[in-house]
This record gives sequence, C-alpha cells and structure tokens, in this order.
Amino acid sequence: MDERITEYRDAVYEQVVKVGKSLGNVTRLQLLNILAQGPKTVEVLASTVGLSVATVSRNLQILKQINLVAIEREKNFVTYRLNSERVKQLVTLLVDVCEETLPEMTILEKTLAQETGAPEALTGDALKTKLMADDVCLIDLRPADEFASQHLPGARNVPYDQLDQRLAELPKDKEVVVYCRGRLCAYANVASQQLQAAGFKVATFNQSVWEWSRVMTETE
Repeated sequence: MDERITEYRDAVYEQVVKVGKSLGNVTRLQLLNILAQGPKTVEVLASTVGLSVATVSRNLQILKQINLVAIEREKNFVTYRLNSERVKQLVTLLVDVCEETLPEMTILEKTLAQETGAPEALTGDALKTKLMADDVCLIDLRPADEFASQHLPGARNVPYDQLDQRLAELPKDKEVVVYCRGRLCAYANVASQQLQAAGFKVATFNQSVWEWSRVMTETE
C-alpha cells in the first residue's frame, strides 16, 4: 500500500510539473497574456510579440499539449484561444505572487511609473467609483479586436498606435483614464506620459479587463 501511495504522489506531481514547465518561458507567458485579451491567429500573435511565426507556433503547440490553449478552425484560418477562464486566473495569480515575493518586480513597476511620470494607478474600486460618478473618459489602448472581445463598461477604443492622431477626440474637461493589457504591459504608463504632455489630466488603471470583471463580481 505504501508503494501505491508513493506511486500516486509522484505521478500527480509530475502532471503539475508539466504545467509549471510550460509557464517557465517568457514567450509562452506573453502568448497567454495576449490570448487572455481574446482569440488570435498565429500570424497576429507573431506580429504582436515580435517573433517568427515558426517560433510562436512551436510555443503554442507546447501550450496546446497541456490544454492551456485550444484551436478553432474556420476554412483556412486557425485561431488560438485560452482553454478556460482558469488560465487567465493562473496568469493573474503568477503576477500577484511575483509582486508579493520578488522585490525586483515591485522595483520594475515603480521605476516605470517614475520614468513616465504616471500617477498612482487606480484600484478597481476607485475606478468603479469614478465610472459611477460619470466624471472620467475611459480609454482602452488595446487593438480593436481585443476591445471587441471584451472591454470595460463605457470605454472608448483608441489603440496606442493611434493615440497621437486622435488626441482631439479626447475631452480636456474630464480626467482621462487609460488601461491596456494589465500589469505585464507598459502601454498605459507610457500613454499617460504622452497625454499629460498634451495637457490632459490623466490616471491609469494597470489591471486587465479580466481582473476588472473579478472586482465587479466580488463587489456585487
């Protein structure tokens, strides 16, 4: 019986290790965080992370083998998506643990905020209060397909690469709150610097859309 207990223990740990190994790679974590924003083709993913289609495909296959991602086929197109909401939760939890246990993570975040002159990031509760008061203009900096997949209520989509050309669309009589893909993304901080230089009152929300939905669920 003791032998069976040991055999089972080793076997189940080995399964958990499979997931852990797949996450121990910068490219694969990037892919998971991007897919948390919505489904994408290999070509779009490759362009987003700045790697070859072959490299991205290889890493997606590793994630698919352990069922962290799934594929959808339509004619000649293959689209990848996260296999479940649990995968979003897993990525978020990894970031939470890093912030709690690794001083380097906090230093990186604080340094970026200082370099860009970004104001202290809003919490989910603080943003909810501002939205209820209807005294902010909420800007989603992600690409249009990610915005279409899911976005914060009342948000306006101004992709980061269009920001400079669309400043005239933004109000100067309201605080502008910018958000992007969450804490593993620097776009919100960099955009806040550009907006402040253009004379806007700015705040950042550095959590992901999924984290926002979690805040809303917990406060309902």
